[in-house]
Amino acid sequence: MPFSVLSYTAANTKARALFGKLLTSDDYKKLLDKKNVPDIASYLKKYTSYSSILSEINENDVHRGELEALFKASLYNDFIKILHFLGGNAAKFIEAAFLRHEIEDLKMLISIIYTRRESELMKDSLVFLKKYSTLDYNKLIRSRSVEELISNLKGTEYYKVLAYFTGNLKQNSLFDIEMALDNHFFLSVIKLKDKLLSGSDRKIVTRSFGLEIDILNIMLIYRCKKLFYLPKEITLNYVIPYWYRLKKSQLVRLAESHDISEFKDLVSQTPYAKIFKANEEHMWETNSMTFMYRFYKSILREKQPSLGVAIAYLHLKDIDIRNIITVIEGVRYSLPTEEIEKYLIGVDR
Repeated sequence: MPFSVLSYTAANTKARALFGKLLTSDDYKKLLDKKNVPDIASYLKKYTSYSSILSEINENDVHRGELEALFKASLYNDFIKILHFLGGNAAKFIEAAFLRHEIEDLKMLISIIYTRRESELMKDSLVFLKKYSTLDYNKLIRSRSVEELISNLKGTEYYKVLAYFTGNLKQNSLFDIEMALDNHFFLSVIKLKDKLLSGSDRKIVTRSFGLEIDILNIMLIYRCKKLFYLPKEITLNYVIPYWYRLKKSQLVRLAESHDISEFKDLVSQTPYAKIFKANEEHMWETNSMTFMYRFYKSILREKQPSLGVAIAYLHLKDIDIRNIITVIEGVRYSLPTEEIEKYLIGVDR
């Protein structure tokens, strides 16, 4: 069912108002001057839009995991505020797209169990799985093995995706599981996009997810080459089978490259050459996020009411939270300010 222009206008106005409350470059400069996590928490509590979500904390003894959980709760609160203005197929789609956060938490929980790294800090950050998911968190968190966790997912869409791994866990299965969940998410959303959306909504969502998938596929092939030395056939099994600006033949050639040098040469011939500059290999992930940040901001400025504005805002809020976590981690490990600043997305330097 097409959604009304009037309701989109309300949702877009809300999304743009919320964007205006995200941290500014000046806020980040002040955060980078802080000496420890309590000082960062104190600034966020007193001077930013995160003040309400941080109102109950004692900034002098708050830890990083607790802060991350609260930031995630803030993202969910904004999602609900925007969802309030949407209805029909637009609401159905954005709810499905927001499940990416549930999947990220599920991947983290599987990683905790797989690596046997019992971490209360990591468990504390599973906010979407614990508070906002229909999955049985208490049952999942008690799983003593990956197989048991998969069994505890019976009756959900994720069980079908992961059932293969029961009795088939190998050395690199964690990577395989993560890729299977990512593929499931993106293919489900693409299928839903074609089913629920039309006109400018479908066009803008196709562009948003198309760009993201293209970039993810390039980074995936790079990691397969760089870290695992995987042959073409296995590498291509991990690729999300969806092509936007990147042709399938280009992805195949990237997977066939004999070494990173050849990979760099081939990626320089794709529409994403500016992201994957040969002399900036260490910045490719940051460059990718900066590219998407600029894309989402351009969507936010578009005058025609559409679902794209709401989706763009939620991504930009996610990036805002990522930046704050980057500052917290950098300050915790006493990294030079200039080094932390390099990894902040969309911040004027």
